[in-house]
Amino acid sequence: RALDHDVKQAEASTLFVLGDENTLRHALPELLAHVPALRDAETIGVAAGEASKSLGVCQEIWQHLTVRAADREALLINLGGGVVTDLGGFVAGAYKRGIRCMHVPTTLMGMVDAAIGGKTGIDLGGVKNLVGVFHDPLGVYVHGPFLRSLGKRELLNGVAEMIKHGLVRDADHYESLREAPLHDLDALTPLVQRSAAIKAEVVKADPRESGLRKLLNFGHTIGHGIEAYSWEGGQRALLHGEAVALGMIAEAWLSWRQGLLPRAACDRIADHLLSLYKPYALQGDEHHRVIELMRNDKKNSGGQFRFTLLTGIGSARTD
Repeated sequence: RALDHDVKQAEASTLFVLGDENTLRHALPELLAHVPALRDAETIGVAAGEASKSLGVCQEIWQHLTVRAADREALLINLGGGVVTDLGGFVAGAYKRGIRCMHVPTTLMGMVDAAIGGKTGIDLGGVKNLVGVFHDPLGVYVHGPFLRSLGKRELLNGVAEMIKHGLVRDADHYESLREAPLHDLDALTPLVQRSAAIKAEVVKADPRESGLRKLLNFGHTIGHGIEAYSWEGGQRALLHGEAVALGMIAEAWLSWRQGLLPRAACDRIADHLLSLYKPYALQGDEHHRVIELMRNDKKNSGGQFRFTLLTGIGSARTD
């Protein structure tokens, strides 16, 4: 209802819905059933998966918008998970120096993290989110029943970011996640709302990541390196949340080694994450490649890595 109202209020010259092959098949019919204002929108489809976050796919979408004579009053609705909202936000932010967009996340990762905060990005040369802009959507619209279509692995992908929110900002939220039956969507719903609220609070206070928002990078400095390495082959390719979970184990250990986090807390975090996510074994000669990939991290400064480390369960320190 809120989305239907806001689409009408936007008075767009043309409406487009961007989705991947899965969301256009499974989520679009439900979206159109609830949002009559989008029934005349044109759909744009991309392949599902991280490979769509590329300059080539952006170029195809921009050309499509151009052929359809989309002007600066056009409105792009991004229907999908983090890949679609990252891609669609970037496409909207760059086309004619910025057209309006709205996000309708269909995955848990999208609902609690990727769709919130105005960060957009595509991958380049195997480096995740290397090219992007800040482009705030008009709104983010969460429809809980979309989660019913997700498998266990996709749900856990988003849960990793929820655990991160608790570890850096809200110990009670972390404890609730430890105890919750994660397969029960009714139990998960209030936790999704809390995680989205934590992300939104931090982003509102620091929209361009000059200070507080860096808290949300916990687990990501090492996690992004492991994720990128996993794409290069050898072992299984990791989802973003799976890599972040492993990054949180590593960065909790660093927090302990730096004297910031008690050893008992470090062990408790590692045991919890390893009860949910599979380990990913790296041999000694592979460490160098992971560190090389970490050198492309956007938080680095003066050739040095910049970590967010825990000072306790529910609190962290940046840089």
